[in-house]
Amino acid sequence: MTKLHDEFAVALPVEQASSACRRAISAIGWNVNEVGPDRIVPKIGVGLTRNPSKIEVLLQESGDRTVVRLNGRILGIGPLQKAHLNAEMNRLRDEIELAARAFAGH
Repeated sequence: MTKLHDEFAVALPVEQASSACRRAISAIGWNVNEVGPDRIVPKIGVGLTRNPSKIEVLLQESGDRTVVRLNGRILGIGPLQKAHLNAEMNRLRDEIELAARAFAGH
């Protein structure tokens, strides 16, 4: 199993950061598999295009910002699996940052 991690901060309180993350997941076309106050697990892909990867989104408030941690894993080991997971995590991070900027602009 290949595992990757990414961490970044958004200038939002945790409640708004959670909303921005859920909006980003929806914008990609994924569903939310699990949701809690500081944890979101998207269901990656739809139907037959489901991917063997899993990304967990963890949120931790830090002053006036929220630290977003992406914990990703995919079945298999090798450069193809790692590249696939990395691309999905980057796509999710880009969408979260875009949604967070939209929230901060309101």
